[in-house]
Order: sequence, then C-alpha cells, then structure tokens
Amino acid sequence: MEKKILVPTNFSKHSWNALIFAMNLYKKHACTFYLINVYHSQNFLSDAIALGKEKEQKENEEQVSKKGLERMMKGLDFRKENQKHQFKTISYKGGLKDGIQETVEKYGVELIVLGAAGEIAGINSINDSSISKISEEIEECPIMVVPEKYELKTNKLLELVFPSNFRIPFKKKELTPLIELSLQLGASIRVLYINSEGKKLTEEQEKIKAELSGHLEEIDFSFHTLTQTSPSTGVHLFIESRESDLLALYQRKQGFFSKLFRSNRSNEINFDPKLPVLVLKEVQ
Repeated sequence: MEKKILVPTNFSKHSWNALIFAMNLYKKHACTFYLINVYHSQNFLSDAIALGKEKEQKENEEQVSKKGLERMMKGLDFRKENQKHQFKTISYKGGLKDGIQETVEKYGVELIVLGAAGEIAGINSINDSSISKISEEIEECPIMVVPEKYELKTNKLLELVFPSNFRIPFKKKELTPLIELSLQLGASIRVLYINSEGKKLTEEQEKIKAELSGHLEEIDFSFHTLTQTSPSTGVHLFIESRESDLLALYQRKQGFFSKLFRSNRSNEINFDPKLPVLVLKEVQ
C-alpha cells in the first residue's frame, strides 16, 4: 500500500535532510512525498530563503516559492534509489499550520516529516519554535521531527523509547505509526514508565499496560520503570544510558507529553531530545 508523506520545506539544509531521511526510511516502499512550501509564513520561511539577493528581491513570494520547489525537484532527479517514490509540490499562501492541516486532510497524508535546525528536535514548547507549534496544533496526523545533525546508525540493532504513564488507554490505530516504524527499522520498542511518586500501578493502570502489551505483540518490546526522578530527567537519562535511537511520544494536552516538557524545579533537565521524535496523535 502506498504511503503518503508530507515534508514541509523552507529550502534549508535541515528540511532537505528531513526529506532524505524519510526517503531512506521508506526506501523499499511505494510512497508519494508531498513537498509543501508555505510562502506567507514569516516564522518558517524568512529565516531560510536568501531574499537579500538582487534577483530574488525583484520577485514576489509566490515566484520564489515555486522556483524553490522546482530546484528541489531537480535535485531529486539525481536520487533514483526507489522508482516507487513519487514527488508532488505544493506552494501555499497562508499560515504554516493551515497549509499543513489542509494538505493532510486533502490528500490523506499519513505522516508529516519535519526537519529541525541544529542538534535538537525543537519540540519543547518553551522554545516557542515553529516545530513546537506544529507538533501541538496539527490534529490526528503523526509527526516525525528529525534534528539536522542526527545520523541513523546502521551498525546496530535500533531501539525506540516510548514513555507512558498508563493512565489513558490507547487506540490501536493511534499506535499504528509507532508499530510501522518499528517494523520498518527492525527496531525494538522500550516502553518506559516514570514512577516519580514511588507508588504501585493502580488496577486501571495495570489494565492499560496489558492492553498496550496486546497492541505491541507483533514486535519486539519490553517494559521498563525508573523511580525517584521527574519525567524529563528520567526519559533523558534512559535514552542517554542506553544510547537509544528514536523517541516516540503520545501527545495529549493533559497527558504525559505535557509533563515531559514542564520543568518545575531548577535542577530538572530542560528536555529537548537530540534524536528523531515520532509524535503520535489522538485519533477520534
């Protein structure tokens, strides 16, 4: 079955790297990649395009956007690893969030892949970045955020960390992107529970944990617990100690996701991961 993937681009190196990452991730599968440039979004676009050039100053934003997408398509002509990969370009005038959400709904996009500048994913909302806003505001479609300087290791068995507090049940379709990613990479999933209060799981938590176990039964997974630590510090230490490769987070406004990025004490880690993050969305 063909996979539909949306890659927002501002013609920067990190957005190009995100596209190459996605192409390598699905190198054996039929995919349509939708490359969208939102040319009226000041936060996302203006930092990346060299509008200072004399020629580009004479062109309007729409022309710059379309020519940038044309250059990307020409660059892709040199990458013919998978004949089943198709590419379509979208030049959208308006807000970044609206452009992405409309494209997701119009074309049935199953995954959004975002490139983050530098070493971190940039999904911590305190940074007030375009990526953190997109990850918070886009509904139902999962998002993969790829730091610019991250390189996926090919000489080891990959490990994907999935933190959960077992307080809200998961729908199987909400976990499908996580399961697909695990199968795609041959990666194991380590479900991490941060027991900050040192209490036993309630009967309801045990039930949700058992249901999650059933959802993940087709892949290699295991449960892990850390005590006497905050969510942000615990997840950070777990990833660092095991040299894990990817992180998956299930985003609910009142769930574990919000606690992970809310530091209450000065000695807590200001968590923003340096590895690809799959943000799973609540599905109605």
